[in-house]
Amino acid sequence: MGMMWWLKRLFRRDRLPFNIEAVESAIGYHFVDTSLLYISLKHRSYSQAIDGNVDLSNERLEFLGDSVLNMIVSHFLFMMNPSFQEGELTKLKSALVSKTSAAVIGKRIGLDRFILLSDSEEGSGGRKRISLIADTYEAIIGAIYLDGGIEASRAFIRTTMLDEIDYVLGEVQKNYKSLLLEYTQAKKLGHPVYKTVSAEGPDHDKMFTVEVFIKDRSYGIGKGKNKKSAQQKAAEAGLAHLMKRSRKTE
Repeated sequence: MGMMWWLKRLFRRDRLPFNIEAVESAIGYHFVDTSLLYISLKHRSYSQAIDGNVDLSNERLEFLGDSVLNMIVSHFLFMMNPSFQEGELTKLKSALVSKTSAAVIGKRIGLDRFILLSDSEEGSGGRKRISLIADTYEAIIGAIYLDGGIEASRAFIRTTMLDEIDYVLGEVQKNYKSLLLEYTQAKKLGHPVYKTVSAEGPDHDKMFTVEVFIKDRSYGIGKGKNKKSAQQKAAEAGLAHLMKRSRKTE
């Protein structure tokens, strides 16, 4: 409580280390407690560099925001799809609350421009990292929840995600290859290489299997009715693998 009180006094609107009006315009929400917005944008590298530790980074808000996002998306899908059974709802929810979806939304609203990073993280391409953008989007949700309550959070998620559900899902489904490429370039891992493992079945009904390699190591396998679809599936698997590994090392 004492630390939050100190932050509220220190980080008035005229003292924040970023253009608060630009951030609020991008996210469509005006903060009462500006310290929450400040913390939501603080990557652990920035917190380590500025505060000497990561305790005041956005990770706690990310944890909260992730839970709020899951609840609001689940409620929305339940109410809007009365004929869907559990399996269908779960599949759709998983796609919407994934790190990839959160990153697509974060980039679309320009959130990546405002993330606070250390110089070293900035220099290593951190601003383009899928997991970092996604985590910041979730932290923003957590900050809005604490600042304005559940309805303010719902309005933010609805505006940025649920009202744009076709766009978000479309971008996720078609852009796994580009997202994987962005990730590997930011991490200096080189370019993904896609190799067709097999093409089985008659010409009119073939099933392609594609494997994606990064630095000669396999990161995922995908199947599809054509090579493009199979490559996207392989990229999706590869991105999930890399992001899971990244989360363990951060």
